[in-house]
Amino acid sequence: MQLQPHGSFEILWRPPVLVVRYEGAWNEQAAMALHAQARLIWQEPIDGAWAMLTDATQWEGATPEAFDRWWDFFADAVRHGMVAVTDVLPSHFHEVLVKDLAVRAGQLARHKTSPDLAEAWEWLGAQGFTPDPEAEPQRRLTLPARPALDQS
Repeated sequence: MQLQPHGSFEILWRPPVLVVRYEGAWNEQAAMALHAQARLIWQEPIDGAWAMLTDATQWEGATPEAFDRWWDFFADAVRHGMVAVTDVLPSHFHEVLVKDLAVRAGQLARHKTSPDLAEAWEWLGAQGFTPDPEAEPQRRLTLPARPALDQS
């Protein structure tokens, strides 16, 4: 039986920043779907280094297997030119959940956990990554949330 992705995401490519919004509780299949969708962006040439803003304010958590597959996504992002990343998490509890990943991430790219989106954008700007605020995202990719189970 093939498991379905649990959790959802939206990827917005706003050069030079990839914005990834996470929602819900994640399983391994959701992390693999994220990686597959990001590869669609990376297939096209990216001019120069870029950064990622992880908006996980609506994220609930993940299985250990999802974290393993997310690391594959992150390492592949670095191979495709990502040099900086900032994460916005919903709580200290979530910071603890990703602590080991954050340490590993900081070994491959500049990394900061930001308390909110405004500070995340400010930090990215200080790193030299500021997309045009008026420009529409060049790419928008999503994995919709799973429909609620029928309780009747």
